[in-house]
Amino acid sequence: MSRSDSLAPIITIYDPPSGTTRTTNDLTIKGYALDDKGIEAIRVNGSDLLADPLYQGERGKKLIEFRFRMPELREGEMTSTIVAEDTKGRVTTLNYQLQIDTTPPVLQLNEVTQVNSSTVRVRGVATDNDQVSSIMIGGEALLFAPTAEHSFNLDVPSSEGLSITVSDRAGNVLVQPLNP
Repeated sequence: MSRSDSLAPIITIYDPPSGTTRTTNDLTIKGYALDDKGIEAIRVNGSDLLADPLYQGERGKKLIEFRFRMPELREGEMTSTIVAEDTKGRVTTLNYQLQIDTTPPVLQLNEVTQVNSSTVRVRGVATDNDQVSSIMIGGEALLFAPTAEHSFNLDVPSSEGLSITVSDRAGNVLVQPLNP
């Protein structure tokens, strides 16, 4: 006696999670499709990923790890429709959203002054259209909660090639040399 299909497929996106903010650099969306009877198709915006030679031999398996890239990503919200169909015809649809941020942070340096032979004073403001997540000066990280704007004023050890690196939540990076 054959058991009925009581479980619709389950779709999970693990990287990056739905709703997060990312840059387009190396953006590959990764996930799993799971079903008790086996996965027949995984469609992203209408295209079946399992038709790709990369997934040859995966059709019908109970657990399939998949990945895809979105063409022509632009600043703003991106939505993809991911559909998993099992071998018995049951379907699950996931609307996956991602905020695309391709704008790097902005840095305004108000002061870069040689205080003495071993110290440089750096004062400025880092801003971002979303959130500034980290600031590093000469390899030393400033501690602060991510915010759209962060002001800083500190003395750092003077060194050859001293620079400041500002990163935003999406992964965009600005690197600027500090010349006192």
